[in-house]
Amino acid sequence: MPQNKMTGNIWEPSEEQCDVLLKRLIRTDTCQPAGNEEGLVDFIIGRLPKDAEYTKLDHGQGRASLVVELRGETKSGGWPEDGGAALIGHLDTVACGREEEWKYPPLEAYTEDGVMYGRGTADMKGGVAAMILAMEKLWEERHLLEKSVYFCFTADEEYKGLGIQMIAETGLLSGVEEVIICEPSDEQISICEKGAVWLSALVKGAAAHASRPELGINAAEIAYAFAGRMKRYLESAREHPILGRASVSVTKIKSGIMTNMIPPEAEIVLDIRTVPGISCDEVKEHAEKIRQALQAEHPGAGISIETLNCRPAVGTKESDEKVKRILSLAQEMGLSGIPRGTHFYTDASQLIPILPVPFVIAGPGDDRQAHCTDEHVEIGSVARFAAFYRQYIADHYMSCL
Repeated sequence: MPQNKMTGNIWEPSEEQCDVLLKRLIRTDTCQPAGNEEGLVDFIIGRLPKDAEYTKLDHGQGRASLVVELRGETKSGGWPEDGGAALIGHLDTVACGREEEWKYPPLEAYTEDGVMYGRGTADMKGGVAAMILAMEKLWEERHLLEKSVYFCFTADEEYKGLGIQMIAETGLLSGVEEVIICEPSDEQISICEKGAVWLSALVKGAAAHASRPELGINAAEIAYAFAGRMKRYLESAREHPILGRASVSVTKIKSGIMTNMIPPEAEIVLDIRTVPGISCDEVKEHAEKIRQALQAEHPGAGISIETLNCRPAVGTKESDEKVKRILSLAQEMGLSGIPRGTHFYTDASQLIPILPVPFVIAGPGDDRQAHCTDEHVEIGSVARFAAFYRQYIADHYMSCL
């Protein structure tokens, strides 16, 4: 794995510190759908100094988010009017799935040869651990901050995004100049992410004997036709230079009564991943055109479409000065300085459209581990990114060290 290439006094937490903290995070069950992130919010608050400034956001039913502000000072003293950077990480995880298929129990947080196994190690409690350690180090140096730095710990990123939506609505980050999403990025820096549009198509047809299909209206075949046309449209749409093309996956199908009976109903669910330049509205408008065409082709059929999720694809230009300096520091610290893209959505999808500032996705772990059985993260990666976060803030938002 990459090692620090910089010379001088570069702070980095020990792997033991990372291991102990990450174990505590993993062993706190924040799996969806319950979430129960408030337990981790209170744990983080308990680690803060008594005079730390923070805002706890209560979502109800044991769910909460947290924004910690490290106040900057103007050169003449007092408080600045604008903010600096915001680091964002979510506290919830997806469910563990079939626990018997895991090498180690998913909430045990077992470490073997410098690698920790468990649900959320990569996505993204490894990033949360790195955030906490960097935040605690920066607290010691807060008197040098010229602009405020925010550490945001969000609830419900894996579903509706309750946490980041409330943070955006409250205006807590309204003066922020840039955002770092601390999701796993495989020792690289992402400058864009795919969006998501989840569509459910419900088709009402007419039953008939399968030997006389012309007497019925095959709802299953119409549902498949809808999926096929959406797939052809999106996979031939405009291509993004980093993320490539949009994708369409059939993730749920429900239809059929008996083998020898034309199905009178069908439901098909599509997971569509868009790229910057293809909006959610564009996808929904094209789905409506296909719906109308299929109904015209199949008189008597009824087709309804429901949007289950709509997260826009977002990105930052590689030429942006803040992106360039993040990439430069990454290369200096032994990470990759070549920008990449992230194929899943993050809290950026609900924040950046409201707060249009430069952002990157940079955090410990391999994003291919997200949502997987035997999910794991290298402890050394957590330490490297804690050092990276602190060094970036020190370089650009502190008067001197």
